[in-house]
Amino acid sequence: MKVRNDLPKPTVSRSPDTKPASASGQGSSKGVGFTQASSFAPQARPAPVALKNTLAAPPKPGPIALDSAQGKAAIQTTVDFLQTQSAQSAGRGIVPTPVLSGADFSPRTVEQDTLGMTHVRMDRVSEGTPVFGEQVIGHLANDGRVESVTGDLSAIPPGLGSSKTKLSAEQALAVAQRDFAGKTDRAPTTERVLFKANDGAYHVAYHVELSNTTDVGQGKDPRKMNYLVDANTGKVLEQFNQLGGFEGVRGKKGKPTTTPTTPTTPSQPTTTGKADDTTQYSGKVRIGSTKNADGTYSLEDKSRGQGVVTRDALNRDPESTSTKNAPITDNNDVWGEKTDPARNKDAVDAQYGAQATYDFYKDVLGRDSIDGKGEKLISDVHVGDKFNNAYWDGEKMNYGDGDGQTFGSLTTLDIAGHEITHGLTERTAGLKYRGESGALNEAMSDILGTGVEWHESKTNSAVKFDWTVGEDTFTPNNGDPTDGLRDLSDPTKDGQSRDNYSKLYTGMQDNGGVHLNSGIANNAFYLLSEGGKNRTSGVEVKDGIGIEKSLKVFSRALTFYMTPNTNFAQAKEATFKAAQDLYGKDSPEAKKVLESWNAVGVK
Repeated sequence: MKVRNDLPKPTVSRSPDTKPASASGQGSSKGVGFTQASSFAPQARPAPVALKNTLAAPPKPGPIALDSAQGKAAIQTTVDFLQTQSAQSAGRGIVPTPVLSGADFSPRTVEQDTLGMTHVRMDRVSEGTPVFGEQVIGHLANDGRVESVTGDLSAIPPGLGSSKTKLSAEQALAVAQRDFAGKTDRAPTTERVLFKANDGAYHVAYHVELSNTTDVGQGKDPRKMNYLVDANTGKVLEQFNQLGGFEGVRGKKGKPTTTPTTPTTPSQPTTTGKADDTTQYSGKVRIGSTKNADGTYSLEDKSRGQGVVTRDALNRDPESTSTKNAPITDNNDVWGEKTDPARNKDAVDAQYGAQATYDFYKDVLGRDSIDGKGEKLISDVHVGDKFNNAYWDGEKMNYGDGDGQTFGSLTTLDIAGHEITHGLTERTAGLKYRGESGALNEAMSDILGTGVEWHESKTNSAVKFDWTVGEDTFTPNNGDPTDGLRDLSDPTKDGQSRDNYSKLYTGMQDNGGVHLNSGIANNAFYLLSEGGKNRTSGVEVKDGIGIEKSLKVFSRALTFYMTPNTNFAQAKEATFKAAQDLYGKDSPEAKKVLESWNAVGVK
């Protein structure tokens, strides 16, 4: 293969404020694989590029504008590194692809973390066509050098990205619309992409997204359907719903098998003022609000990031042309009183949950909201008619009232943390919601949602931390306040969830097992935190590292080391690398990460 020496420089094709587009793909691929810096020869590294505020001043974590000098320098350093590596591999006859250039990647985000490292996330492009779900992430040390690169790039046949196709975008949209068979509440999107299908080959395809996130309840679930339509045959190569919701596959009731962990280092309350607001699930709290011109108060907290607001979705009649939501107001700024309107009760819990999640991200994870720069958190309550679910729709949280039997109101603290974390995942790794990547998506929401409950339990005695999710609302009339929908300490208790990779569900139900298989990562996290035995394998992890360290490891892996395609084996690598960053390459914490994943069968 001929080595090119006239490689073009990268161009920034997306503005800093553009939200990520959808991406997909499953499992690891073979080709140009970049995972650990140790696999690269030292002489392959380009000269370091000085990055602003990495040595002279403490690191300021958060996104860096792509078109800033610091952003451009980080992008250029990463692309130069990738070019050098692919050229050397091609020269040794290892990789049957053209040498990579800046034109093969479209920068998505550049972000600096609390350690001073800079992470450059880039989407793959081939001959001007996006490659669906494939990303690489460059990890730059605080001296500006590339320390490692995450991502696997398979060989793409030359000419495929620029080839002519038999179907137009309009024809592909029609194929998807026939399958969707219903109304949409957002304009459909269609994009030409290259997609690696289950046959292992790349296809020219159209990625079509069709959504209806308002017509829910009475057996109807929200849909944000993704279709990959072959651009030559019209065959649907893959389809999945990006909105699974909290409930997922309904489990059986079960009590936690472990004693709730008692925090050993309580922190100070993160809210100020009198805790005179009454929640349904979390006792007396302090709710942020805004005083209106007429002397009333609205449920909008302006003290956290760009704001935290809760609204009444008015049970969303999709046939109605009237207002789709209304502000939640109060006369005296004392929320949850017995004399307050009944519809306001759920809103108080949703507002508290969003505030608590924001505080948890900031205090424990060092992140300013889901996008790292204070994104406004919007919650809608009273969604649908007796709707037994809650979901993130790409813009806001949506909470059903429940039917009073299977669920009460779904505005509990851990569910709020779960749904908002779907937003965090969308803004970072973009884990696609099917198969193993979808199971990791669900697991990260269960894990960080549990983390929100843990964090609040340190300052709110009414919040009881445990390892179940949704226990406060699931089956409200059965007299058991400890049962839950899923249990991180023993996922198998519901009779359906898997706790070990040897039992991986691979069928078509549940988007390929996104809820069923989430227990594998959930239990790995639990064992890392607490220690114990995996029920299926019997393998024991002795002496966990504690929930706070485990939360930092898993969230760092999600934010900086996972891509849309990440599978369980790659998640193990991502969490191991995150633990090495945080606690040292040969640290006990990093070793425990490997032990925990080994215990759940991920080798």
